[in-house]
Amino acid sequence: MKRRDFFILSSLLPLMGFGKTLASLSPAKENSKIRNKLNKDINGILDLHPSLQYKLISNQGTEMSDGFKVPALADGMGAFLVGENIVLIRNHELIPSDGMHRSAFQDPSSQIKKLGNKHYDKDSIGGTTSIILNQTSKEVVSEYLSLSGTRNNCAGGITPWNTWLSCEEDISKKRKNKIPHGYVFEVDPKKRGLEKPVPLKAMGRFNHEAVAFDKFYHAYLTEDRKDGLIYKFIPHNYNSLLSGELYALNIEGFKDSRNWKNSTIAQNKRYIANWVRINDNDPIKDTMRHEGMKNGATPFARPEGIVRSNDSIYICCTTGGVLKKGQIWKLTPITSKRSIIELWYEVIDEKSINMPDNLTVAPWGDLIVCEDNSDLNRLWGINPLGKPYLIAENNYTGSEFAGVCFSPVDNTMFVNLQSNGMTLSIDGRWRDLII
Repeated sequence: MKRRDFFILSSLLPLMGFGKTLASLSPAKENSKIRNKLNKDINGILDLHPSLQYKLISNQGTEMSDGFKVPALADGMGAFLVGENIVLIRNHELIPSDGMHRSAFQDPSSQIKKLGNKHYDKDSIGGTTSIILNQTSKEVVSEYLSLSGTRNNCAGGITPWNTWLSCEEDISKKRKNKIPHGYVFEVDPKKRGLEKPVPLKAMGRFNHEAVAFDKFYHAYLTEDRKDGLIYKFIPHNYNSLLSGELYALNIEGFKDSRNWKNSTIAQNKRYIANWVRINDNDPIKDTMRHEGMKNGATPFARPEGIVRSNDSIYICCTTGGVLKKGQIWKLTPITSKRSIIELWYEVIDEKSINMPDNLTVAPWGDLIVCEDNSDLNRLWGINPLGKPYLIAENNYTGSEFAGVCFSPVDNTMFVNLQSNGMTLSIDGRWRDLII
């Protein structure tokens, strides 16, 4: 038995029969009950369920092992097992107007020049950093810049061959004598130091958010727009994303998925998912979704987080539903060409989840969801029955949670508080709060 399988099984055994009692309670009542149990943080960082504890493992502005400093605005993140260590690769959602003081550089002009072709665009300061952790203690072994000179690196995803895809949420118009943005970049956790940045143009130029792969090695990509599309990229060759075909999703019989005015699409009902070919993968302007919709693609309400669980792909649409507080879709490929889709979860309760964004799958199978709203940002779990439970709240700053992921060897969760510039590990008795 693999070590990760052992930890998953160890987590599940105490839960058998545990969720049946709580599942009969109303979500609002149970959420209120759990919220009242959250421990107030004397450090003013994170209020957390009393069965859990957090540890700060990285903070913006501190010096890294390579001499650069930890950039601000940590967002999407992935965890990898490399040798005897865990490697976290973390995006930084920085744009030039954020200022060089929030970048990795103390002396930007000389340091960027010295990086040469390992810095993508001299005018941009986004990218990724990598954190090497001892897999047992979770202590930081080293920390370094791993992708440099990109822009607005929002979320991303892990490939089937265990590399990280960092996605630019940028669709500025292409201009002469300017480096274009709006692409996906690949970062290998096995490499130490900076990756040479190569834009994966075949995967499209649009307002990228995140990416996940199905069992056929097809990539699904989200577009953070109020009328964003969900794309599928079919690579020509395994282990390479340099060429392939790009499609956009159509829900058969529906021109809109957002349910803003009324519940046109029923929850937990399966619909046929078709795929519309995208011909211009690298447009000059922000036109890709318009091409898709003209040919029948269905718009979604800010598609953001995306993750694979078993044979299905789960997708957060941050402003979907009548309340505009969020939807989660479940897309299931049946064959390499045929898929079905259902509206798996829609927020209908003012007191529960509010604008879901990043998400991941916990070792015990539940979805873990980060909120991104202007009110109160929280971290939630949702069990397979669609019942949400509260894990943590940020009652101290307006920062969203981002980049949630789990250790590849145990049940330790990693997450960023984006505006705080903090990366945290969270662990404890998960079975005490799962419903």
